[in-house]
Amino acid sequence: MKAHSTLKRQKKTDYEGLGLSKADIALLRKYNLTYLLDKIKDQQHLLEKHEYQLEEALSKVEKDLNAAREAQMNLLPKELVGIPHIEFKARFFPSQYVSGDIYNIFRLDEEHIGVYHIDISGHGVPAALFSVSLSQMLNANISQRNLLKVPVNEPPYYRINPPDRVIAILNDDQNFEQTGIYFTMIYMIINFRTNHITYTRAGHNPPIIIRANGKVEIFEEGCFPVGWNFPREDKVVEFDVESGDRIFMYSDGITETTDVKDNLFGMERLTAILLENRKSNLDKTLDAVLDALYKFSEKDSFEDDVSLIGLAWE
Repeated sequence: MKAHSTLKRQKKTDYEGLGLSKADIALLRKYNLTYLLDKIKDQQHLLEKHEYQLEEALSKVEKDLNAAREAQMNLLPKELVGIPHIEFKARFFPSQYVSGDIYNIFRLDEEHIGVYHIDISGHGVPAALFSVSLSQMLNANISQRNLLKVPVNEPPYYRINPPDRVIAILNDDQNFEQTGIYFTMIYMIINFRTNHITYTRAGHNPPIIIRANGKVEIFEEGCFPVGWNFPREDKVVEFDVESGDRIFMYSDGITETTDVKDNLFGMERLTAILLENRKSNLDKTLDAVLDALYKFSEKDSFEDDVSLIGLAWE
């Protein structure tokens, strides 16, 4: 008798949690319409199952994206090895798990290093996949198909392509036009024996040069982003650096960050911070920029990819 009463009570409460009041449930029981409650309960169980499956799928996607983020971070250089009088540091913050920003610094030969900083249109997975493909194209191996160094018949049996030539070759690649992707770019070649620098700018923010004496130089020469179907007139900027000088390259995720009133962080503010911290070590200087950016935006994350690289001559 006791067991029967327990079962009866369980049946009475079996439809609780369906969003119906006790009065509604009692009314449906009265008119033998509990089969409607059974249907509602079955639908609820099905929704719960689908919700669980969706959570599992989202968890897997998140794990995969975290793995992709880690893989992309591992592709980026941490320091410049073998050239003691030049220091390299960088900061990299994707707006999502992965980024369309990419940079690299590498040895071209016994006198030259190459540096590029690229901001691909859009962000997230499509931009990140394109950035990986682009980084594979921009390597310092010698081959007829390579962009940076090509073989020649006379010693040293290779030629380093100048910055404007590299960008022109990239712009002629029809794959960019087919995918609808374009990107801004700076490609810089540094002669680390003479400290002579050449670079070409394709739609990217101009580098900020902070001299040891506090003078700021920003060269405005530049052309369209790579991938736009316009005639190009890329120019090569040339200058020399000395001990104590610094060069900074940055994505527009920094200068176009906005505050609560939609004011831009801007290049003037960025330059002022770099100038103010010119006697700090390079790590502290980059951190000062990021700290200012967070305080300015009053947010814990950025709407666009943020990357910043610095070179300092000791």
